[in-house]
Parts: sequence; C-alpha cells; structure tokens
Amino acid sequence: MRKRLEPIIKDINISLHFIKLAHRISKTYLPIMVLQSIFKAALPFINIIMPKFIIDELTGAQRVDVLMQYVCIVALSNMVLNVINAYFETLINIKNDEMMYGIDQLIGTQIMEMPFEKIEDPHVLDLKEKALFPIRNQRAIYRLIQGSSTLINLVLTMLGLMAVIMMLNPVILLVIIAIVLLNTSLNKKLQAYMYEFYQLLIPINRQFGYYANLTADFSMAKDIRLYRFVPLIMKRIEQYNKESLTWFAKLYQTTGFYSGVSQINMQVQMLFVYGYMTYKVLVKSIGIGDFTMYINAATQFSQSLQQFGTTYVELSQMCRYLEQYLEFEKIESKVSIGENPIPVADSYVIEFKNVSFRYPRSDQDVLKNLNLTILCGEKLSVVGLNGAGKTTFIKLLTRLYEPTSGVITLNGVDIQTFDEAAYMKLMSVVFQDFKLLAFSVKENICFDTAHEVLDVDVLRVLGEAGMRADIEKLEKGIHTSIYKSFDEAGIEFSGGQAQKLAIARAKYKDAPIVVLDEPTAALDPIAEHDIYSHFNELIGEKTAIYISHRLSSCQFCDRIAVFDKGTIVQLGTHEDLIYQKGGLYETMYSAQAQYYV
Repeated sequence: MRKRLEPIIKDINISLHFIKLAHRISKTYLPIMVLQSIFKAALPFINIIMPKFIIDELTGAQRVDVLMQYVCIVALSNMVLNVINAYFETLINIKNDEMMYGIDQLIGTQIMEMPFEKIEDPHVLDLKEKALFPIRNQRAIYRLIQGSSTLINLVLTMLGLMAVIMMLNPVILLVIIAIVLLNTSLNKKLQAYMYEFYQLLIPINRQFGYYANLTADFSMAKDIRLYRFVPLIMKRIEQYNKESLTWFAKLYQTTGFYSGVSQINMQVQMLFVYGYMTYKVLVKSIGIGDFTMYINAATQFSQSLQQFGTTYVELSQMCRYLEQYLEFEKIESKVSIGENPIPVADSYVIEFKNVSFRYPRSDQDVLKNLNLTILCGEKLSVVGLNGAGKTTFIKLLTRLYEPTSGVITLNGVDIQTFDEAAYMKLMSVVFQDFKLLAFSVKENICFDTAHEVLDVDVLRVLGEAGMRADIEKLEKGIHTSIYKSFDEAGIEFSGGQAQKLAIARAKYKDAPIVVLDEPTAALDPIAEHDIYSHFNELIGEKTAIYISHRLSSCQFCDRIAVFDKGTIVQLGTHEDLIYQKGGLYETMYSAQAQYYV
C-alpha cells in the first residue's frame, strides 16, 4: 500500500513546489484560481436540479407563474455564474502570462549564473534541453497548475453529484467508478508510452533545432553560401522529417487504439445507466423529472470522474517531465557572496599554487600543477601551441572555472573566498571568442549603466581603441544598434571593428587587471601595429595578461610564460627565451619570423 502511495505523494510534492513558485511570482494567482473553481463547481448543479422541477411542473400542475420562476432562476443563475467565470478566466489568462514570463526570467537567470564549466558539459546541456523542452514546448508548468485547479473544481462537483445519485442507488456510482478507473488505467499506460516517446525525441529535436537555426542565422549565411552547405543542411532536415513522420505515425496508431477501447467502455457504462433509469420509470419508482435529473447527474458525474482521471494522469505526466527541471534546478548557482571583502590596495598580486584543472566527467587534467606569480603592473604574455591550456588558464584566473586542485590567491587570499561580483570587477577581459549583443554601441560598452554615462566618455574610450571615427560617421553615432535583430537600421561591424569595440568595452571598465586573449586576431596589420604602438597607453600601469599567437607582440611584455601540454615549460623575458636554442619559444618564434624576413 505504501509503495502505491509513493508516486502520488511524489506528484503532490512536485505540484506543491511549482504552486509555491507560482505564488512567489504572483501573490493573487492561487486565490483567483480557487475562487474560480468554486464558482465553476456550482454551475452544473443549477442545470441538473432545476430541469427536474420544470419537468415535474410541466407534467403536473402546469402553473405558469411557478414555471416562469424556475426558468428565471435557471437563466439568471447561468448568466451570473458564466459572467463571474468569464471574469475569472480573463484574470487567470493575465496571471498565466505573468507567471510564465516570471518562470522564463528565473530559468534565464539560473542559466546565466550557472558555473561556466557546467555550460560546456554535454550532460548538463542535455539535462537543460530535457528540462526546458516540456516547459517551453508543452507548457508543462502552466498545465500542472491549471490541472491542480481543475482537480479542485472536479472534486467539489463530484461530491455534490455523488450526494444526488446516492439518493437513487449507490450501485450506479460503483459501476461508473469502475469503468472510469479502467479508462484511467488505459490512459496512464498511454501517457507512459508518450513520455518515453518524447524522451527519445528530445535529443533528436535538439539536433534538428540546430539545423533549423542555421537556415535563419545570418552570422552563418556567408559560409553556408560560399561552401555550399545548403544541400547538406537540407539533407539532415529531410532525414529528421522522415524519421519524425515514422515515429509520429506509430504514436498516432497507439493513441487511436487506446481511444477506441475507452469509447467502448464508456458506451457500456451509458447502456447500464440508461437501462437502469428506464426500468425505474417503468416500475413507477421515479418520475420523468427524476429520470432527467438522475440521468444528467450520472452523465455529469461520469464525465467529471473521467476528466478527473485524465487530468490526474496528465498532471502526473507533467510531474515526470518537471522532475528533470527540478534536477536541473539543483545545479549550483555560480553566484558567490564570499566571506572576504576584496582588499583595498594599491597593488594586487595573483599567485597560482599547484593548480590543476580537469573538466567534469574527465579523468585527464587540462592544467597540471601550475605555479605562477603575476606581479602588480606586470605585462605577462602567455604563449603556446593550440590546446596547451592558455585559455583554460585565463578562465581560472577570471573565476569562470574553479581549480580541481590547488589554489589561486589574490594578495595571499584564496580568490574563491571573495564575493564573485566584486572579484570580477578587478578584471577587464577581451576573449578571443568575445560577443557583441544586439543592443546599441553605447550599451555594449557601458552595460546596464549606459543611461548614467556621458556620451563623451564613451567616445573617449572608442577613440583610444581606434573606433571613434567609424562610430561618428553613423547617423545615430553611439546609439546605433548592433545587428538588425531588433532594428532595421542596425549595423553589422567587420571582425576588426567588432574587436576594437570589445577592446573599448574592456578599456571603459577601467579594472586594475586587464586580460587580452588574441586581441588583434581580426585586425588588419596597420590597425594591429597601431594597437601595439599604443599598448602602454592602453594598459597604463595596470597588470596585463596577454595571449597571442603572434610572438612579435611578446616584445611589449615584461615576461613570457610558455605553455605546453597543460604546464609552463619556459618563463622569462623575450631576450632570455629567444636565446634558449631548441626551446619551444625559440622554435615558434623562428617559425613565424621567416615569413617576415
């Protein structure tokens, strides 16, 4: 018995979790739903009980004034209750939108605050897809909460109908309940089949979503056309469509079978109810008015019980889907308040002490026992072959990753103990794969403080990044939208221009530590030379960590850390390393230098 109750208790707990979530988003949502359930439950009784009195009067005394009273009661009651229900329905629709927007916001916030390494984890990506698919494609949370409201309404309705039917014969109730339970069992099997079906479909749907997005992604349009990706993309989409049609055909066949069996069961039930009621009329146990009332009550009870079973099975199904969201919800938030405040100091020294890092579910370290001290005001160049661990090193430094072992300190204190937001204020970063958002130029540079910043300050940093002249040529200047996603007058900058905007963004932040990951990769030689010539101007007295494959840039730096296979194999100045014959730095530098001589 306890094992049978466990799934029900589990469903109740999941439902309560999301009902509380809905209440947190909108305090009036649940009270409105409960009130609507009460008024909806009252409506059927008017239309079941009052016709009995009207028919009895028509087949009896036929008093016109009494008939008019009965008709007016029915009409007015229906009108008032329907108006009230329509009003509540309007309120609930508004609250539903409010709730769904609130939930979308919560999900978006959770994803953006998730640890960075989790975002790159395929297991987490699949879990995210499984969690969000039913919410966005099947409106699972909305259907769960609406289903809970419907169950309240149906319970109230059925309690009243049971009282009416039991005045005639409780056996009718038992027959109806038995048939409905049988149909509910069939429906539960069907829903279990559908759950497995959609679980198999989700990973395939994620792949299809990728191919479908390619057809509308303007950032990929040039490559798709130049390299003739269209036939390959359309072939993948066509293959998906064929597989989907085969799967859905089987689903519809299964659905049709279960639906047919349920309909047969319902007809058997109605045959029994009508036969028994007719017999009661023939033996004069009940009148025509009673016959009408009991038939309506039995029919309504059967429909309500059937709907209760269907709604519960669907609600239980939504709980199964939302279990995956609860698992996704448990993934830790990256936001860390931290115990220690960032020290107020004139200088910051960062030290890596025996730091190793490996990705989740991997048994190999990407970085191994890394030891490095970065002094205040130092210009450090980080170089190495592809896959040597340079970008991983930067992600550890900026707290996008946490070390698997070892510790990174700021002025001797573990950086993991600092408030994350406060620590990140110390860093101005330009990643190699930086992104600009479909906001204005000013908003891309100043973020959420754009409305408080003077245009002249934005133009200043654009000038320092070599982008001011290009922006001032635009009709709206720094208020020009980037991309045409939301503004037809928006502009798509070249790779070099976008990189200059990213540098301007880092410059505007004015943090004491600057991290530049291939900051000139998309720049033309003249623009690159201009950046290098003004390197000290751009950085000033700040600490700078600089990653580049162009080793000529290393001459601007105080020290060079050469990475290979996840560890530092050389550390020193350009002059020191260039004379270490056979060393990795000298080998890479010589390989590049031959193309410039």
